[in-house]
Amino acid sequence: MNVSSNELKMAVLKACRGIGLPIAQAQEVAAAVAASPKAIPDFLKYLSEPLQRADFDFSNGVEIKNANILRDFAVCADAVISGAPSVVIQDIEKCELIIALAKHRGVMVKTQSSDLSISEGIASELLFDRCDIDANDWTAIGQYAALTYVPETDQSRLDGAGAGLSDND
Repeated sequence: MNVSSNELKMAVLKACRGIGLPIAQAQEVAAAVAASPKAIPDFLKYLSEPLQRADFDFSNGVEIKNANILRDFAVCADAVISGAPSVVIQDIEKCELIIALAKHRGVMVKTQSSDLSISEGIASELLFDRCDIDANDWTAIGQYAALTYVPETDQSRLDGAGAGLSDND
């Protein structure tokens, strides 16, 4: 299936919001995945994981346990950009999604044993273009995006959902 980068970005944004990811993190993930569609399988893997509370330790730089890359990578990148002496996400493997997020934020990532270290990098130009996506992956993204939809009921319409009569031109 061939989609534009904008279609992919909006679908990923909605999918992230569907699992409860805050809007700022969802926008970052959407931009990174739209610029690097080969990160979609990793994105779907992290999308299916529950958003549990991460444990942050700021005693010597930033160390994070139980991180969810979709939510917590932006915090790590911000810490690096702000000059934190070291930023480490524990027990996580480098993957295409992490590489895409790092490229989007202009930071570098490397693996040290089972931990991921994030450091300052060089901002690179992201390329947005049409891409071919596996139909099953597109369907899975759509299912997560559908979690943002309001149920189709009379009460939801009374509460303002839907187009209304004036939008039927």
